[in-house]
Amino acid sequence: MIRSRTLSSIDSMNLALVRLLHIPVLHWLASAGLMTISLRGRRSGRSFRFPVGYHDQSDAVIVLVSDAKGRQWWRNFESPWPATLQIRGGARDMIGEVLDPGTAEFARRVGDFFARAAFLPRIFGVEFDPTRGLGQEQMKTLGDTAAAVRFRVVDSSEGGVD
Repeated sequence: MIRSRTLSSIDSMNLALVRLLHIPVLHWLASAGLMTISLRGRRSGRSFRFPVGYHDQSDAVIVLVSDAKGRQWWRNFESPWPATLQIRGGARDMIGEVLDPGTAEFARRVGDFFARAAFLPRIFGVEFDPTRGLGQEQMKTLGDTAAAVRFRVVDSSEGGVD
């Protein structure tokens, strides 16, 4: 799995990417695969905004978190939690929730994400054949090292998040 220098370099570019993704005439340079998440921390109450890779899957936006044990932001979504996603120049208010890595939905969503770009599985330390999908070994590796957060628009009739 790629970590140290590569992900640390990416982390150091976060501020510049956030700014770029929020400039109306320039966001297109990066917004095909990057978006920003804005959220209020569940415990701290502090506001955060940072860039992440995403895959828009028509009924949900999926974010895969590499080195999940070393990152904290996604833990806000261990139960449903609101966030604003800045995607392709537009803001979407959504509810995020971590997917259980042992489920068929996790396998389908992550498989669709990986099929989008051949380099992505390597970042997460797995081999991936889109004709086969994710096997048990890949699912175990991903469950140990990654997290997947599903963001969906919540119907106003369902109510908000407590």
